[in-house]
Amino acid sequence: MAVRSDTKQPLTAPPSPLVLCFAALLVALFAVSFAVGRLVGPVAPGMHRTAPGTAPADERDMGGMTMPGGHR
Repeated sequence: MAVRSDTKQPLTAPPSPLVLCFAALLVALFAVSFAVGRLVGPVAPGMHRTAPGTAPADERDMGGMTMPGGHR
């Protein structure tokens, strides 16, 4: 069986310069935002995770505040 030599492989075009510039812009923005975040520090330094096995706090509980018609 003879192999045909006239079959062409599909040509793949390189990415356009616009796509490369957009990717470079995304990388630069990520790098700048990461650097600023490292400089600023933690957003909520006093916030800690709950210990494993403990029940999460009720999100509606406001530390003794009561609402009209509420049951306590």
